[in-house]
Amino acid sequence: LQEGPVQSTADWLDVQRWAARQRQEDPMIGNDTIDVVISNCVLNLVETSDRQQMFAEIFRVLKRGGRAVISDIVCDEPVPDHLKADAELWSGCISGAFVEHEFLQAFAEAGFYGMEIVARQSEPWAVVEGIEFRSLTVRAYKGKEGPCLDHRQAVVYQGPWKTVEDDDGHVLQRGERMAVCQKNFQIYTRPPYQDQIVAIEPATPVSENKATPFNCREGSVRSPAETKASTSPLTILPGDECCGPDECC
Repeated sequence: LQEGPVQSTADWLDVQRWAARQRQEDPMIGNDTIDVVISNCVLNLVETSDRQQMFAEIFRVLKRGGRAVISDIVCDEPVPDHLKADAELWSGCISGAFVEHEFLQAFAEAGFYGMEIVARQSEPWAVVEGIEFRSLTVRAYKGKEGPCLDHRQAVVYQGPWKTVEDDDGHVLQRGERMAVCQKNFQIYTRPPYQDQIVAIEPATPVSENKATPFNCREGSVRSPAETKASTSPLTILPGDECCGPDECC
């Protein structure tokens, strides 16, 4: 503004174009620089047309492995246009609310994975024309980008569900050694999945230059012989005690 004072409408438009250019070329917060993004009840105040960009920006600034923890007002039914046009309801965090399932879908569309509801208000905070509005807190993670390479790793989903499917269509069957690429192996051994997963590394690590492309969506089972590859067959018998320190055989 010191270099180019605003003294006319044309000057104002020039400043706006400069600011828009700065946001694109030199944003205040760099790519992949933030560990956690936290927000409490402000996303619903953003214009509907700008929400896709808003989620994209949250995703952009997070580091790989970073997470967003967002609490906002959601509704159980779509808000009709005449309520959206009510300025008092909009400023009161009501008419701009996300439909509950669309709130989680917005994270998925931005590229996040592992979305989970960590808090949901049981009783509605407000009810307008039969539409219930309540607080919802969602946690989501960044870091599923990159190639799928086979390092002979496997994971076992412990349950309780018979079968589960993640955000990218990878299917895990309870109790089976499911073959996964190294990228998904690392994802499954971190929150929010790690407590439900048994990780199985190969007996002989596969180097980066020997790893081959892998199709995770095949949902294939990894043979135990594959994870034990390149090791000599062993015979190890138990001693006299049939029980270990924590459990019986």
